[in-house]
Amino acid sequence: MKLGSLLAGLDYEEIKGDAEVEVGGLSYDSRRSAPGDLFFSLARDSRAKRAHIDDALNRGVRAVVVRGGDGGTARAAATIVRSERPRRLMGAAASRFFKAPSERIDVLGITGTSGKTTTTYLLQSIFEAAGRPTGIIGTIGIFIGDRKLQSGLTTPESLDLESSLAEMEREGVRIAAAEVSSIGIAEGRVDWLNFRACLFTNLGRDHLDYHGTIDSYFAAKLRLFTEILPRSRRTDTVTVACGDDPYGRRILETVAGRTVSFGLAPSRDVYPVDFAADLSGIRATVSALGSRIAISSPLLGEPNLLNILGASALSVALGIEPCAVEEGVRRCLGAPGRMEPIATRPGINVLVDYAHKPDALEAVLRTVRKLTPGRIICVFGCGGDRDRGKRPLMGAIAARLADIPIVTSDNPRSEQPLAIIAEIEAGLESGGRTRVKEPALSGGYLVEPDRRAAIKRGLEIASAGDTVVVAGKGHENYQLLGSRVIHFDDREVVREIAAELSGQAK
Repeated sequence: MKLGSLLAGLDYEEIKGDAEVEVGGLSYDSRRSAPGDLFFSLARDSRAKRAHIDDALNRGVRAVVVRGGDGGTARAAATIVRSERPRRLMGAAASRFFKAPSERIDVLGITGTSGKTTTTYLLQSIFEAAGRPTGIIGTIGIFIGDRKLQSGLTTPESLDLESSLAEMEREGVRIAAAEVSSIGIAEGRVDWLNFRACLFTNLGRDHLDYHGTIDSYFAAKLRLFTEILPRSRRTDTVTVACGDDPYGRRILETVAGRTVSFGLAPSRDVYPVDFAADLSGIRATVSALGSRIAISSPLLGEPNLLNILGASALSVALGIEPCAVEEGVRRCLGAPGRMEPIATRPGINVLVDYAHKPDALEAVLRTVRKLTPGRIICVFGCGGDRDRGKRPLMGAIAARLADIPIVTSDNPRSEQPLAIIAEIEAGLESGGRTRVKEPALSGGYLVEPDRRAAIKRGLEIASAGDTVVVAGKGHENYQLLGSRVIHFDDREVVREIAAELSGQAK
């Protein structure tokens, strides 16, 4: 496609150079650029910008999109496109280049603070039980069936979204369940997608280092329903939201078009007539838009019941038969690292969860409390270079809901682990806890900055009837220490330590 044709009518200021140059592909990561590409320069740091552009040109790109007056950072021989919003231009160009696959694929957007990943896995299982192959786009990666196309951001850059949807279309996939993050919405990554339906799970404190306030955070989420979904080229769109959540109710009251509510209250469109939950899973009878659905799921706790209700609501709203919903929920083992049970010593339950924000940690610990006859031992930390305000909040939650909190490192990044831990401790101490070296029956908390050692301590302390929650990293198989990325998977570590302890016991 010629550059001028690709960008005709889109949001840019000028093309300096040959507008008739042929564009063979699109890229924004210079390491993945190929000869003939149109390269989008997204870096804000001037040194990084120049390095990325030079690298892309050395790899044979034909034209470069730069922000505003940054054309001087590229070689004079290259065709330069000036745009004040290169990321938005990339989304529009990618949609055109890949022939707008979301016009033909049912893209189901899932947003909210917690529950997005599990909901996408439930939707995939339900739709595939109905005989409709479904892709997943989200935190754990982009998948067609069991094949992983790529991993990266919760909501990928628009170029990756469009190219992945195009690949799904080529392989006969006509449905994609996609996590939609507030940052992805704010940066315009999903502006050019034609959503078939969007679902809201809940809202709690998260990403305030980016958004600043909870109101700005919610405003980004709301935009998915009030701006992006309404301008979809799909005429039969639907909004699904949790009516038990105050922000979900605001969405339901604000949006135009068809809406479906779900929640625990009988006033919702989709709700449980009855339910029971224990360590074997969830059983419920669900009323869904006039149908009765018998739910039997291996997932744990009330938060997952809400995820099941949301996925069921969206599925039934799109015409999926109740029997397929029942079978899909029954089959779904959940997403990796979401309340994931790890087998260790008999009588001891170990759950690995991604909970790295206050609401998520509270939901996990409240769920576990209802399912645990013994003590809750919670190993957790907070990430560095992120919202510092949540650290004492998470400490206070652990003080209130865990019998033995063990504070450790998460992904400290460029911060000192002990400085992060000190801010978490402030919350524990405000909750009446004191730092101890040996666990008491109640009242104390432990500090172990080494995450592996902290997990080992938790497993050593546990006895029959106890539950150990290892929170914060879930599916992640790495730890970010300064500029280093080391291999670290909580699930692997739990299994290794359990095997060591078992060997010692023998």
